[in-house]
Amino acid sequence: PFWLKFIASNLQSSSVAAAAMTGAGGGKGGHYQLGFTLSPLTADGKLDTSGDDKGGKHPVEEDTLYKMSLENREGGNKLIQSGDYESAVARYSELIMQTRALEKETDVEWTDHGRDLVRQLRAVAYLNLSLCFLKTKQWTHAINTATRAIQGDKDPADPKDDVLPKEKKAKALFRRAQAHREGSSDLDKANQDLRQALDMTPEDKNLQQELRRVERDLSQAQKAADKKMTGFLSSGKRVEAGEGIFTEDLRPDPSSLKAPELKEPVKLSEGLYLAPKDKREEVAQEAADSGDNPAIDYEDLGREIAEMKEEKPELFKQVQARVKELVEENVAAVEAQTGEEVDQETAVDVEAPAENKPECPVAAPA
Repeated sequence: PFWLKFIASNLQSSSVAAAAMTGAGGGKGGHYQLGFTLSPLTADGKLDTSGDDKGGKHPVEEDTLYKMSLENREGGNKLIQSGDYESAVARYSELIMQTRALEKETDVEWTDHGRDLVRQLRAVAYLNLSLCFLKTKQWTHAINTATRAIQGDKDPADPKDDVLPKEKKAKALFRRAQAHREGSSDLDKANQDLRQALDMTPEDKNLQQELRRVERDLSQAQKAADKKMTGFLSSGKRVEAGEGIFTEDLRPDPSSLKAPELKEPVKLSEGLYLAPKDKREEVAQEAADSGDNPAIDYEDLGREIAEMKEEKPELFKQVQARVKELVEENVAAVEAQTGEEVDQETAVDVEAPAENKPECPVAAPA
């Protein structure tokens, strides 16, 4: 609309006067008086309509949004020069929103060159935003805007948004490296960005100086880490005497490391049980210890089972099924034996002493 554009870009002179509002304590009713004059006139006194949208298809350079974006860029640049970074952020942010809206315009005669103009305008805005955020020590925003200047603000990144020339892309990497170093002390990322920037502009003295500073900080951090590790591993005379760096009260109690004693079989997974050690296992162990039977090398056995599973899967399944049957039979036998012992104990508990047995006959079960 003409008036929005007119107010934003064609305001040549304005004057605003406001009368002071008298307070209630002064005895008079408070009021404002506001007046203004606008003069959108050409040199010959006629109404300036040069920026009006005449309608129809037109090149992107003649679009109102594009012209307003350029004005925001120039305004933001002037604010940076004066040190008003917060106001500059507002101008560049408005520029970015304008270029996004511009790309959706259907009355623009879009060409590859026209779209590149809009992308470059937005990329430079992000580049300048990264400077503003560096100056105001907003490190995360500085990193994000520098990244968007390089690759655009789409997710995932659109290769067509990679429009900055090498010199400006190196500047974005330089600013992102500064934010990494000063904001998060991430020297590795800073070093990576600076080296990438120097590949683009190897003669840049500022980049060379910043890289030397980061490499010096990295070297000092590595020396500090090495010194700390050396102090940890060597604690003076005690270590030299072989006493170690840990005290004896830190040693765990061996009794607390013993595995819990099982009282009944526990099923770990299909076909795999953990059973308590019974007398037969004790006898087998004693026999193995005495040399009557060769001891089992469980490491070799495990390796052979793994090879069987890999090379002969059918045989492995047969062995697995057979082992499962044997384990289940063993479990059933243990449960049956336990049941018999419980029945016998119960019978002994309820049996009366011989001298106190009743003389009346006991009926036999039917």
